[in-house]
Amino acid sequence: MQHITYPAVATSDTLCPDYRRRPFLIKSLENTLSKLLKSLDFYDNAARHKVAIATARVFSMKIGVLPDRVLMSLINDRMIAKGTILDFITAFFKDYLATDSMDDLVQLLRKARLDDRLLDFFPPQKRNLTDFDAHFKAEGLTKLVEHNNKKVAEKQLEGLKTELTEMITQDPPTPVDECLAAIKAKKAEFSLADSELVKIIFTVLIDAISTVGKNGQQILSLILKQIKINAKLLTSFTTSGRVESSLINHVQVYCYEDSKLLKLFSQILRILYDADVLGEDAILFWYKKGSHPKGRNVFLHDVEPFIKWLEEAEEEGEEED
Repeated sequence: MQHITYPAVATSDTLCPDYRRRPFLIKSLENTLSKLLKSLDFYDNAARHKVAIATARVFSMKIGVLPDRVLMSLINDRMIAKGTILDFITAFFKDYLATDSMDDLVQLLRKARLDDRLLDFFPPQKRNLTDFDAHFKAEGLTKLVEHNNKKVAEKQLEGLKTELTEMITQDPPTPVDECLAAIKAKKAEFSLADSELVKIIFTVLIDAISTVGKNGQQILSLILKQIKINAKLLTSFTTSGRVESSLINHVQVYCYEDSKLLKLFSQILRILYDADVLGEDAILFWYKKGSHPKGRNVFLHDVEPFIKWLEEAEEEGEEED
């Protein structure tokens, strides 16, 4: 029977001095770690955990080992199917995060070209977000779950933006109710936040307008028409003052970054108000203390007449009560 040597757990005292004084040893270390990872199913659980901890500490010490030359060895269908890789990577994550931040781990995975492949560590029958969340939460790796959920949401939002753009710009445009159904389905499947959905919807609606060769008034008329037709897409998700405030700031930055819309912000705000997308409370909050730094002084000055009208209307309403 072949004798298997269990690796000792690495420490800064045992590794750093030699490898930093002799950089040529790094390549040898990378090869050794890669071979260990390819042979994980020859070890028992205790030995695999020692390998995981040793590997985590090598990367934690940042002695120059390249992540992709080591961790890509984990993409092994046979060991993944047996659950061996999931067991290893869980122990690896736990030890690494005991000393390093989640940002450090994200950077490490990115360098290893594994940041988009975390689900690939799971056996095929468990390769879904529900099992991913349940497994890592049970192991106390909540930050990893939160990071992955955020990454998945960003990817789905980008996909939704592309899908919605096609629906809005095709001739004739897809009916509003069909667009809304598609957005709601995506929201339900991936738990997408309303505050992110309204930003995507607004961006798609305005991006779909051709502004080439048009003056400010013509662009404003097209925006008015676009918002009126598709207001339901926005009002379905502006479910709270927080979401409305988030949308206003998005519109503010969007207008600031587009020279053709820079002087139209106050009118666009009024269009969204008239379409019941935004309420006066959210607008007044934004004006008093919620605005984004980009273009703040210019935009606050431009909306003063509208804000004054809102405040007077609010006072008249209170008097009538």
